[in-house]
Amino acid sequence: MSVITTHVKARTPRRRAGRLAVWTSYAILGAVLVVVLFAGLLAPYSPTEQALDRILLPMSTAHPLGTDDLGRDVLSRMLHGTRVSVLAASLAVAIAVVAGLPVGILAGWRGGLVDLFVMRLVDSVMSFPAIVLAIGITATMGPNITNAMIAVGIVLSPAIIRLARAQVMAIKSETYIEAAASFGAAGLRRMIVPHVVPNIIQPILVQVAVLMGFALIAEASLSFLQLGVQPPDASWGAVLSRSYVFLDQAPLQIFVPGIAIAATVFAFNIIGDEVQRLLDPKRK
Repeated sequence: MSVITTHVKARTPRRRAGRLAVWTSYAILGAVLVVVLFAGLLAPYSPTEQALDRILLPMSTAHPLGTDDLGRDVLSRMLHGTRVSVLAASLAVAIAVVAGLPVGILAGWRGGLVDLFVMRLVDSVMSFPAIVLAIGITATMGPNITNAMIAVGIVLSPAIIRLARAQVMAIKSETYIEAAASFGAAGLRRMIVPHVVPNIIQPILVQVAVLMGFALIAEASLSFLQLGVQPPDASWGAVLSRSYVFLDQAPLQIFVPGIAIAATVFAFNIIGDEVQRLLDPKRK
């Protein structure tokens, strides 16, 4: 009895830390959502308004995060940049899911030559470093935020394809699939939509949360290299890029977008784990 009690007590701090991380992640994503919806109301200045007499000002009551090299308010640019970065990352993940989910389901369901062709194509794409491939696609299509997120979506789609294929291959021999087929649910439309998709959606949702974090990092990386958001528009990566150039004159400004990116990516990863826990069929 004492051994069991000791074990329970030892696990309690870990559980409390885990729940704290989850609620912190909810708070971070809630704050990000509020900023995305109300950035125009929350920002004290226009994100593109220049004031050459207020270049690289330190933090103050008038400019809580200071100003950049063109006198633009960094707080306003961060708030508007939150909307751009999050929506851009959402676009990239949506492209990955729309492009990857049907292909993965088809490859897993059909098997044979279809599966072989799809997986060799996926392996070819995944053999390149993700960011390098995204940079190459963006440079080919032209540097802007839409093309950058299309490129990121293409790079992320193999992860969805492989996951969907694996899940379909695992369930297509299940008894309920055979029972549905025996009752006449033949064909892709009558079998996949009502019977396959609902049973593979749990890991897909978890993967989407994880990919949101990667897409945010990819957007920041491409905008940092001036392949994503173009001046004078703002995003976290664009603010980070300008802060880096003037690191010696305004060293604190580089921490603002860096912390925002790191905290949001952390939140998406924790929420992904939480979604997996909540949707676990073995959970009581």
